[in-house]
Amino acid sequence: MGGKGSMIAIVALAPILGVVVIVVVLFTIITGAGDDDAAAATCGATGTVSGTAVAVQEGSLPAKVGPYSGDQVKNAAAIISIGKQRGLTQHAQQIALMAAMTESTLNNLSGGDRDSAGLFQMRPSQGWGAHAQITDISYATTAFYERLVTVPGWDTMSPGEAAQSVEGSAFPDAYATKSAYAVEMMNALSGVTVSTVSQTTEGAACTAGAASGAAAGGTNNALVGGEQPATGPHAAQINQVIGFAKQQLGKTYVLGGAGPNVWDCSGLTKVAYAQIGINIDAGHSATTQWRNGVARGQMHPLSEAQPGDLIFWGGNDAWHVGISLGGDMMIAAPKPGDVVKIQKVWGTPNGQVWRPADGI
Repeated sequence: MGGKGSMIAIVALAPILGVVVIVVVLFTIITGAGDDDAAAATCGATGTVSGTAVAVQEGSLPAKVGPYSGDQVKNAAAIISIGKQRGLTQHAQQIALMAAMTESTLNNLSGGDRDSAGLFQMRPSQGWGAHAQITDISYATTAFYERLVTVPGWDTMSPGEAAQSVEGSAFPDAYATKSAYAVEMMNALSGVTVSTVSQTTEGAACTAGAASGAAAGGTNNALVGGEQPATGPHAAQINQVIGFAKQQLGKTYVLGGAGPNVWDCSGLTKVAYAQIGINIDAGHSATTQWRNGVARGQMHPLSEAQPGDLIFWGGNDAWHVGISLGGDMMIAAPKPGDVVKIQKVWGTPNGQVWRPADGI
């Protein structure tokens, strides 16, 4: 994380081929528009950004941008700077930011699913390089850009589609949900207002009413009756999970549905947690998710359920799962003939809940 107070420590960005070392100097908090205003300005920016790559401005990189802070912001600066140095475009920078936001929440992780690691959750077994390389920010970012520009037509794809073409994720629709955050990050770090092909107040990265200043997945999600706010060190990530789930309200339940337009219970929970880089289920099943929580040792008493915890029904052969909103409220895709909705916890759920955020 950053240094003392609100200051972010100096970070050197050494591109893999580099003879040039880009230094991001000390930055202080930008005073002016708050997070709500910044989010409103970019909410729904689901189109492709256009123009030559932006550069990280000296002396004014904020300590917090949307839900990201500290090392997350430094890592975003690295992605933007390396894209600029390589002579790429704003579109490429947006794609790379969206990929890293989705895969690691802009954290340089030492591990992940199977042998995945680093900002982009690259896998040595898939030819991305050794563990020490893919956890080197300069190497990983350069490798991402190098792979991106080999994708036929990448520069005319939507940013989410292009990110998926590089990453090959089991959750191909997840990248698009970070479009607005990527634009917000580019604006904040460069001091340039990034233009988009489509700038709306609705879209994959916005909740209803987002034009009034609440970006989905951020820390300002409006609470419904009986819902409790997320607290603790992972509150921002939990808000992303719940924010994504709320974006799906009203969508139809279809058995086996995992988005973007239809959902079943385990599909909703799986993709919601994929937003913060946590894979709760390699397959697609409430039973598997329950057993994974037990195997990972992340279970807590139902009486202590917190927002974001997964609530199950059916014992060890769980057949239903929902996302706790705290208290006796949850959000879930309930059953055939119904839709994703917020409801009271009903019946007799299992006596324990899974808290995947314990693994962050």
